[in-house]
Amino acid sequence: MKRGHIVRSISVLTLLVAAMAAPSGVAGGKKNAPQGLNPQDLVWPLPPDKPRIRWVEGIWNVRLYDAKGKATLFDRLIGDTSKQGPEVLFRPTGVATDSKGRILVTAQLRKTVYVIDREHKQVIRIYGSASMKLRSPLGVVADDKDNIYVADPQLHGVMRFSPDGQATGSFGQGDGLQNPTYMAVDSARRRLYIVDSHVHQVFVYNVDTLQLMTKFGKPGTRNGEFAYPIGIAVSPKDGAIAVTNTGTCSVEIFTPEFKWVRRVGRCGDTLGDMVRPKGVAFDSEGNIYVVDNAFNHFQVFDGQGHVRMFVGGTGVAPGTFYQPNAIFIDHDNRIFITEFYGNRLQVFQFLGSN
Repeated sequence: MKRGHIVRSISVLTLLVAAMAAPSGVAGGKKNAPQGLNPQDLVWPLPPDKPRIRWVEGIWNVRLYDAKGKATLFDRLIGDTSKQGPEVLFRPTGVATDSKGRILVTAQLRKTVYVIDREHKQVIRIYGSASMKLRSPLGVVADDKDNIYVADPQLHGVMRFSPDGQATGSFGQGDGLQNPTYMAVDSARRRLYIVDSHVHQVFVYNVDTLQLMTKFGKPGTRNGEFAYPIGIAVSPKDGAIAVTNTGTCSVEIFTPEFKWVRRVGRCGDTLGDMVRPKGVAFDSEGNIYVVDNAFNHFQVFDGQGHVRMFVGGTGVAPGTFYQPNAIFIDHDNRIFITEFYGNRLQVFQFLGSN
């Protein structure tokens, strides 16, 4: 059965059958929430299966999280309308969090990186430096010191900012970076990984010195080769590296020594297949999450590449997507996903497999 048919006709009985047929600890399938269900009650899979993923919230108006950005009585009295109305995440592309739990998200059309501190109701807006403005911010990530890295394909490089948003340097332009997309940090090995979708390689930098250490991968469609790679993630369990490979509709898995291990997924329209994989992430158990920009959902695979379940479908309701791009999972197993045309960031919670 093709994926489209699954999305339209799947039932609770189908979910139960998928759960019984799936590997141990797996509950498969997907079903949109019944009408009238509180979004806070959205879980996947549906009862009576044990839920593995829960919807938490959707973020689209940055101004809601910025105490200083809201219009005051004085602003209204003097007719200042600059703080009135929503500040929408126009075309969000990349997402990450830092050690303080702040959310970092790039808004491509605004040429802005937002640093959202929900606890203290503060938002930092990063536009670049005095001499180098961001043109098309795409990927974003933070290191263990909360330095912020922003990949900009139009700048052919990466900019680094302090935790408070001050520019502290740029790099990559002289190392052959052409179209940097998404990034990942391996703090244990002091590495910053940067995917370049035009040269079909992953650039590996020392996160402390910002010196290029090596590159891995080469153009091609065979195992260990890349055809328009985009997303990258590092497993918190063992340092394994996952790279989405759009040219082969798959994810390539490598050891921390850059040795190819396996390919997850293939081109197709059945469960476990992909068409346009973009973001990729690992949870604390080593499960692999892959966002598919064409199918408007994300799939979850175990560490061996067996599909567990998928979440989503085309739409604007909670738990559905309109061209999702990036995915990031923090140390608390919160799942963050950006929607390019949905102008939204959705947050989910991984509840564990057992």
